[in-house]
Amino acid sequence: MTATAFDLQGHRGARGLAPENTLPAFAAALEIGVTTLELDTGVTKDGVVVIHHDRRLNPDIARGPDGRWVEAPAPLIHELTFEQLHRYDVGRLRPGSKTAVDFPEQQPADGARVPRLAELFELVEKAGNATVRFNIETKISPQAPDETLAPEPFALAVIAEIRKAGMETRASIQSFDWRTLQVVEREAPAIATVYLTGRRREGSQPKAVHAAGGRIWSPNHEQMDSASVIEARALGLQVIPWTVNEPAAVERALDLGLDGLITDFPDRVRAQMQRRGLPLPPQGR
Repeated sequence: MTATAFDLQGHRGARGLAPENTLPAFAAALEIGVTTLELDTGVTKDGVVVIHHDRRLNPDIARGPDGRWVEAPAPLIHELTFEQLHRYDVGRLRPGSKTAVDFPEQQPADGARVPRLAELFELVEKAGNATVRFNIETKISPQAPDETLAPEPFALAVIAEIRKAGMETRASIQSFDWRTLQVVEREAPAIATVYLTGRRREGSQPKAVHAAGGRIWSPNHEQMDSASVIEARALGLQVIPWTVNEPAAVERALDLGLDGLITDFPDRVRAQMQRRGLPLPPQGR
């Protein structure tokens, strides 16, 4: 990715079109053509780095071996071995769930499983895509210390998988829990870090990111305005907001001249980029 390229990131692959964080969703994003595959990670009981958004299995997307939807509170990813986790089907939205209402265009992929991070790297290699990047979130929270690995072993496990695949220069690690980013910066400086922020807190988010040593700020797009973008630019930060889906929000992000955006609908964003004459990421096959 060049310094001037617009970073089109497919959120959880392409969640608006295919089951989130599954190999079919990442394959769909590659076919559409994105700069970066955005994804979430957890670590199983036996130390396997897997791609999943929630610390627990999500009742809106997960069915057990008996075909029944899991009920809350569902098992923690960190309480299951990879073999146990692999028994759950995450290829369809639960009818009537909020997620199903939010993503009516999502096409099911029955039989899809929670993949290992290594499987995604293998998928991209087999596709012959030598340029797409990976924005990998550590799903960890200081408010739930018993539900995941601690920050250091979690970050080190993700770093090890990235290194094993030789993807250090094509990967970034992002988190709302900045403790994991500090581990990455210390142990794997070749891997970029991305500072996620949510709701506004006291003081300036760009200043907080800069003070922590961050270079890339990824705010909630609804909490971002032109003043905060100007402030971030003055501090030398790249700005890549999440999760930008609606046409008006995409237009606003493009008007602000941001470095990129994260979206559930990369096809929609590509269409608007094309209308503006912006360079487009290559499409997969």
